[in-house]
Amino acid sequence: MAPPLQPEMNPIARAYLWVSRIFTICGEMILPGILGYWLDQYLGFQFSLFALLGFLFGLVFGMTHLVLMATSLQNSGRVEEAHPEHQRDDLD
Repeated sequence: MAPPLQPEMNPIARAYLWVSRIFTICGEMILPGILGYWLDQYLGFQFSLFALLGFLFGLVFGMTHLVLMATSLQNSGRVEEAHPEHQRDDLD
């Protein structure tokens, strides 16, 4: 059985929703590295250890959030998914 249809959103509201999602993911990926760079400069490190760790952490955290967001949208019925096992065979 297909999930119930949700009311159609205003296109401007949908655009703002996607822009906020994109900026959130970008911020999650970039801000830890910027904070790590600031910490490296504050502590006077020659090698940017905290910046590197921050960008790695941001990459993992941002990608995890992106995957969770994509699976939640798919499970909520907003993304169409083909189910070949539920299709009726015409050869019967």
